[in-house]
Amino acid sequence: MIRSAEPKDAAQAMDLVMIVLRDMELEVFNKLSEEKVKELLVKAFVKEPDYRYGFNNAIVKEINGQVAGVAFGYPDHLEKGIDDAFINLLQENDLSEEYKLFHDEETFKDEWYLDTLVTSPDFRGKGVARELLDSLPDLAKKHNRTKLGLNVDKVNDSARRIYLNNGFEKVGQIDISNHDYDHLQKHVG
Repeated sequence: MIRSAEPKDAAQAMDLVMIVLRDMELEVFNKLSEEKVKELLVKAFVKEPDYRYGFNNAIVKEINGQVAGVAFGYPDHLEKGIDDAFINLLQENDLSEEYKLFHDEETFKDEWYLDTLVTSPDFRGKGVARELLDSLPDLAKKHNRTKLGLNVDKVNDSARRIYLNNGFEKVGQIDISNHDYDHLQKHVG
């Protein structure tokens, strides 16, 4: 079942997000342990529901009580302040803003942006990513957007194939955390 994320999903959802963040080789991992990053993300998921990785910005695919996959996203106009709540959380934990995860803008104008989509290794190959993707047009329309947008790492051929096979097209390129990404969009309205 696909459903809106809830605070109870925090630990499982952040385990999945950590897979993506490790792959991105973010600078924060040179400063904080993975355990500390996950601890902060779990707190933010619950305490700051409108944060990039807050539960208000997530849907989950649940199978047998487990989070089999999660997707996070938001409309483009929220990007400027999407990480403010995490910065506040850092300060509450006596950490400076330099520990924030992202520094680059990722969205294109007038799109609902899929920030992160990840499937649990235990559920890969079972259609979880497709089900999550199929749920996104409703979220875009709910936010008055007719385009879905996302960034896919140029070296992640399997993810690119999934998106292209689901109606996304390359519309640009972008650098995020010193990695090259293709920006893909799909019209949904």
